[in-house]
Amino acid sequence: MTTFSDTELDAITDVLKALAHDVRLKLMRTLLENGERSVGELETMTGIGQPGLSQQLAILRKAELVQTRRDAKLVFYSLAPDALVSAAKLLGALSGISAANAPPDAKGAAPRARGSAATFARIL
Repeated sequence: MTTFSDTELDAITDVLKALAHDVRLKLMRTLLENGERSVGELETMTGIGQPGLSQQLAILRKAELVQTRRDAKLVFYSLAPDALVSAAKLLGALSGISAANAPPDAKGAAPRARGSAATFARIL
């Protein structure tokens, strides 16, 4: 079974909170499908208005899932280089924990965890 330090648990909590919101998942998907975009482009593409968009992007930044780049007055957002890899590893670890703690099925075997890191990646 995997064990996590308090610092790792804090980071995991931030990532899970960031991903557990439909608007933030929509932003992550938009960046994954379209690459780096300005705040104005994200607003147009997603239909999420200000200031809600800035608030959601700030949460993704805090969780280190997105990064920013400034060009004059424009701020551009993109997925952090290891954002999806980290999220997928996290989900893999959580699947392992849940499978290890699951009661055996009628045949005596532990049930398979539903979904996987690959499933999560397809969602985005």
